[in-house]
Amino acid sequence: MLYNVASLLKAPAGADLRQTIDGVVTLESDGLEGSGEAHVVGPVTGEVRFQRANQGILATGTFHARLDMQCGRCLTHFEQDLDAAFSDMFYPTIDVVTGTPLPTVDHEPGFVIDSRHHLDLSESIRQQIILDLPMSPICRVDCAGLCPICGGNRNVTPCDCEEREDAAHNPFARLINLQLPEDA
Repeated sequence: MLYNVASLLKAPAGADLRQTIDGVVTLESDGLEGSGEAHVVGPVTGEVRFQRANQGILATGTFHARLDMQCGRCLTHFEQDLDAAFSDMFYPTIDVVTGTPLPTVDHEPGFVIDSRHHLDLSESIRQQIILDLPMSPICRVDCAGLCPICGGNRNVTPCDCEEREDAAHNPFARLINLQLPEDA
């Protein structure tokens, strides 16, 4: 999702440019532990506003993505829509008028505009999708999950297993007879 912002870099602070978002974003599996599996299905669409700031360009916008995720209860895959907003600062690496390299901005987090004055929204949107992923995605509110004994999916077929509460399988069985001191 590259956007040429050379004309906006030449404009005074406060100038803006509006564009549509329509591109592909891939989620890397690293850093997503505990979130199950998540993949973006199809294109990410939305709108973005680029606004000239003193040191760079502020990109703010909203987008829509369709995600393929794995349920945290029954482990089946399901699709879910995600609508999110983002706001990130992008800093130029090359002066648009002279073509000389610019000093890097270390004190503020942000993204860079490449040497051809292209701004890439892919990483900004990818990070926002990761931030908006649920910690434990659930395919539906009434998901019954997996049987802890046989491992069967309770959403597909009801489980005939009995919950074992006997001492042989209950790790807390010894605590039943525990008596607290009367002072407590």
